[in-house]
Formats: sequence, C-alpha cells, structure tokens
Amino acid sequence: QDAEKLAGEEHAWKEVKDAVNEMRYPKSKEEWKQVLTRCRSLLSSNTGCLPDTNIYQLKMLDCAMDACINLGSWEEALYYGSRTLGPYRLYYPGFHPLRAVQLMRVGKLQYMQDMFPQALETLKEAYNIMKVTHGTDHSLMQTLMEIKEQCEATMRTQ
Repeated sequence: QDAEKLAGEEHAWKEVKDAVNEMRYPKSKEEWKQVLTRCRSLLSSNTGCLPDTNIYQLKMLDCAMDACINLGSWEEALYYGSRTLGPYRLYYPGFHPLRAVQLMRVGKLQYMQDMFPQALETLKEAYNIMKVTHGTDHSLMQTLMEIKEQCEATMRTQ
C-alpha cells in the first residue's frame, strides 16, 4: 500500500502535494472557483503521470469534488467522486466510516443525475458499511436511508 500511496512521477506528486497543503478552506463562491480552477489544472496536467491511488492525487480529487459540490456542478462532482471510489476501497478496506461517507456522497450525486440503478448500488454499499460504523440511529444513516428509499420509489414508478 505504501508504494501505491506515492505511485506515479515524483515531480508530479510533489507539485500536487504542495498545492494540497497550500489550500485553505474556501469561504466564498469566488474562492471555491479558484480552488476548482487549480484542481482542474493540476489534474489535467498530471494525466498519465499520477494514478488516482496516489495519496496526493486522491486528496486533489476530493478537493475538486468538494469545490464542484459547493458550486453546484453535480456532473463534474460525480466524475471526480467516482474516481475516488477505487482508491478509497484500497486505503479504507472493510467497514470504514470514511469510505461509507464517500460512497453516500457519490450515491447522492448519481441519484441527482437520475442514475437510479447505479445510485441504488452505491447507496446500498454505503448502507452496509454505515450500519456497522455509525449504527442505525445516526443522523447520517437516517439521511442515507431517506435517499435510498427515494431512489427505490423512483425506480418502482419508472
């Protein structure tokens, strides 16, 4: 796993590492736009140099996803979020709360884009982890069950 964390060309991941460390949590839409521009630029310039399993590349994908969510760019958010699922499975195996939350976020984005069968699969995966890590009474679990039920109801009426 350690080799995976720093896979890819060193000059590329060092640049991404520096960018990730420099980023502060944006407070305005304008700042989110700047963050997204920086993420897009680095992600596209490192295509082929850095695998998504590189820990800094993964942080950059997460950052890009957050920026897109904050700017309402759902399709692009889903693109980045989907790319994180494989690395999350690698780094957070089994029943890991971080993986459950990421699956839930991606499932919600799939649902918002009418990708109901995919959303349901993703949400079920999140549910199976979260019932162990969070318990059925947790507020996140309640939210997850609501989205899952809406998804199932929509699929029944189609």
